[in-house]
Amino acid sequence: MLHENFDDKKNPMLAYLNGRYLPKDEIFIAPDDRGFLFADALYELIRSYEGRLFQTQAHFDRLKYGARELRFTINNLDHLAEVAKNLIKKNNLLCGDATIYIQVTRGSAPRAHHFPPLETPLTIYVSGSLFLPHKTEIEKGVNIITVSDQRWARCDIKTVGLTANVLANQLARERNAFEAVFVRDGALLEGTHTNIFAVFDGKVVTPPKTNYILAGITRHVVLGLCQKLDLPFQERSIFESQIDLADELMIVGTTVEITPIVKINGEKFGSGAPGTITRRLQKAFRELKFHRF
Repeated sequence: MLHENFDDKKNPMLAYLNGRYLPKDEIFIAPDDRGFLFADALYELIRSYEGRLFQTQAHFDRLKYGARELRFTINNLDHLAEVAKNLIKKNNLLCGDATIYIQVTRGSAPRAHHFPPLETPLTIYVSGSLFLPHKTEIEKGVNIITVSDQRWARCDIKTVGLTANVLANQLARERNAFEAVFVRDGALLEGTHTNIFAVFDGKVVTPPKTNYILAGITRHVVLGLCQKLDLPFQERSIFESQIDLADELMIVGTTVEITPIVKINGEKFGSGAPGTITRRLQKAFRELKFHRF
């Protein structure tokens, strides 16, 4: 039985805050922290398979990009990769699936909209958790809804300001759907925590990277798998009016991996079953995550 010896009372989960490993329930963030006051913060979620972090450097490259764009005083946070590995070990997460959450804020300072003094240290928090894979959804497919995109114009930065995503995802749950996909000017952009792919006449298509789309790590992996499998692919807009012409649809992301879409807004999409190209990509992804890190 996975983690059968883990006892929360005897062995509380450890997390990392500003250079120290502490019991998670003893960690407190200052009320003047800018992540709390302004959502002036970045985050990453890294998947771990059997104790091995997946696509670690890609996550830290994206974190570095966000830190530059937000003009943080420090943008190279690669040393946190070792912290992530330590948390996997310290929290007995070496078997099965887990996630590592990283959040970096501009630090704690008296509330003001402008940046605090340059010497203000960043607040750096890292935690690890067990993760239960979405096995049924990945195997059978999911229902999604489409919603109007009301987010800010810098979705390419992975900030913690996710109120629009939260509201859209809650709406999906209320409509018995797994995910909500944002639509702007008639084009599907991405989900609340996923990227979207379609297959048209054997060609894999995903929306191009713009300021309205987060450059998903799994998105990049899937494009690499297309190349490896000699599947033609293209980064171009996917318009909602053209969805009926698609042969297959899927959402991809750190927590959903590659998940088929079989319903849209409650209506059956296509045959109502995962497609052959989706299955090929899923198989290649499984091989990648367990054999190439």
